[in-house]
Amino acid sequence: MTGRRAGDRWHWPRSLGTGMVTGRGIPVVLRHRDFALLWSGQSASLLGDGIFTVALALEALRVDHNPIGLSLVLAARLVPAVALLLLGGVVVDRVPRRLAMLASDAARAVVVGLLALAIAAQVLRLWQLMAMSAVFGIGDAVFGPASTAIIPELLPTSELTQGSALSVASQQLARMVGPALGGLVVAFAGYAWAFGINAASFVVSAACLAAMSRRPGRGHDGRSLLAQAREGLRYCWSQRWLWVAILAAGVGNFAAFSPLAVLVPLLVRHDLRQGPLALGMVVAAGGAGGAIASLIVGKTGPPRRRISAMFLSWAGAGIAVAGLGLVPSTWAAAVLQALVWALVMGGNVLWYPLMQERVPAELQGRAFSVDMIASFVLSPMGVLLAGAAAGSVGTREVLVAGGCLAALSGLLLFVPGVRDPERGVRRSLVEAPESR
Repeated sequence: MTGRRAGDRWHWPRSLGTGMVTGRGIPVVLRHRDFALLWSGQSASLLGDGIFTVALALEALRVDHNPIGLSLVLAARLVPAVALLLLGGVVVDRVPRRLAMLASDAARAVVVGLLALAIAAQVLRLWQLMAMSAVFGIGDAVFGPASTAIIPELLPTSELTQGSALSVASQQLARMVGPALGGLVVAFAGYAWAFGINAASFVVSAACLAAMSRRPGRGHDGRSLLAQAREGLRYCWSQRWLWVAILAAGVGNFAAFSPLAVLVPLLVRHDLRQGPLALGMVVAAGGAGGAIASLIVGKTGPPRRRISAMFLSWAGAGIAVAGLGLVPSTWAAAVLQALVWALVMGGNVLWYPLMQERVPAELQGRAFSVDMIASFVLSPMGVLLAGAAAGSVGTREVLVAGGCLAALSGLLLFVPGVRDPERGVRRSLVEAPESR
């Protein structure tokens, strides 16, 4: 999905062969009213989150000068998110997914808005930031699975890849623009405005969700939350393509992709001897690469061998991370950073529609929660270990080792059964007695 900016309108190519655009030059997926509302609200929320990320870190350090304070604030969000994700997936499979997302957005809008008022009144304390982070973590546990599981309710199967591409592209663009705006807002307007803008972005997202058509919940058969959570875990384990792909992505996040958050700044500052402008260029290149790759995949559509393409894309991203450990200049680092995230996001654009198509609708909330758990658990561990290892053996060495490990995880593609979906093979759910 590519286009060029002309005035205040996007002009899209009209003959792509994949049904990507309409005769009026509007992406086909945005012609579906409910998906357009969801995407618009999420784009606003993602931009607000980018502003909030910068403001939260700076405000936590201002309230408590000890770096452990910032760690506590971040941990307060991560712990409930991980602990409640699977149960959040159960809730998403029980109630209308739109309603679950709406409740999550409303709760986060209220708590961030209250903190903005506390900052303006100069009465904010560290424990209040931690409480807000905990609410965010609970919201993440529900909103994350719901936001992905709802897409097949809004789009036909033939357009899921295009919808995934547009969503991932907006995430990458927000990742580029949001933090920069956050720095400007904090510098010129203050912390209260930064928090207030994020609260307003949640209000926009909630309003878009409220405007969507109502859809009934799927209900449940009287079993307990824990019984349904176990059912979700059993299903994921019964589908070899699913749990192996989750494992491969988890290994890649742990060893290579998540650690870039700490390793790229260390590489630019200590090894390449460059300053903030160079670091900003390298980080922005990653966001640009991810956005461009997402749009390209959306334009061309999914390849016939999606599983193979996905694993090869992630493995190639690992090789690019290893290459970052060998770069001689900032420009080379920027190019490889763009390649890393182009390959990661290219694989992700294929991954989400694959799950949306293959996983039964009544189990999608739980399946996506299992996928998110692997990322939530392994990613922070990778960041911490990479930072410690970089201090002892060197940043370049950690990049090369982590990239090679991520590339080797691509060999999981050859585990028997992993490529069954692209061969048209379906495995039945492993039956097991349920406890009530």
